[in-house]
Amino acid sequence: MPVFGIKLPGEPEPAAQAADFCRSHGLRFMEARPAASLSGSIDGLELLPTGSGLRLSLGAPEEMDAFLDSLGPAQPVVLEAESREELEKLALYANHWLNRRSAAGELWDIYDKDRQPTGKLHLRGKELGPEEYHLVVHVWIKDSDGRFLLTKRSPNKGYGGMWESPGGAARAGDDSLSACLREIKEETGLSLEPDRGRIVKSYRGDRYFCDVWLFRQDFSLEDVVLQEGETCDCMRASAQEVLELHRRGLFVPFLDLDHLLDEQ
Repeated sequence: MPVFGIKLPGEPEPAAQAADFCRSHGLRFMEARPAASLSGSIDGLELLPTGSGLRLSLGAPEEMDAFLDSLGPAQPVVLEAESREELEKLALYANHWLNRRSAAGELWDIYDKDRQPTGKLHLRGKELGPEEYHLVVHVWIKDSDGRFLLTKRSPNKGYGGMWESPGGAARAGDDSLSACLREIKEETGLSLEPDRGRIVKSYRGDRYFCDVWLFRQDFSLEDVVLQEGETCDCMRASAQEVLELHRRGLFVPFLDLDHLLDEQ
């Protein structure tokens, strides 16, 4: 898979802001001439020499897909944009492209805009058609001490290296609950007790429906078995610690996170 980054601005303060942007959008590097004076402001991000990466700007999705599909593993790709808004769109596209290429070959059930099954199947990795949606689940597991299980996404995935509540896309034949049970088993090795879970939020996003589940169930980090290529670390975190990770740009973007944690 290619890796994505941006060009490092020339001044120290914008450079620090650019580093924050990279971390909060799952980008892996900044491209610039190495400068020791800036090393502290890019902690955790690789600094590549100018000219190391190929350029990607906004264009037709099929053309962007074809360009990225032609690249070799670990090829640096610099996101080029005229504005912050364009850069946001490019970063979102890059992460979605990585996610679509992760576990490519899975089949999804397709729903219409009213969440009614269409009877069609979709091959992960391809673009969904107009008015086509698939189902995803996010799973919050909360123990009796009020702490949540978080996992860190593997670097090769969209938003790689960032923390999240486990979850993923439902496969063909899954309903929402069975998708939860399967995803948690695959990504963490833990078995959820179905009667301990409930949906706390459900919404329609861009080409997907999302169910957010809360399971009140004790767990041990020693029992967590990470899935290679999907998760690379785990932790137990309070609601305040989750919000702090989010504030620092270390948590995957999540809709109404503070409100969700308050309700739980």
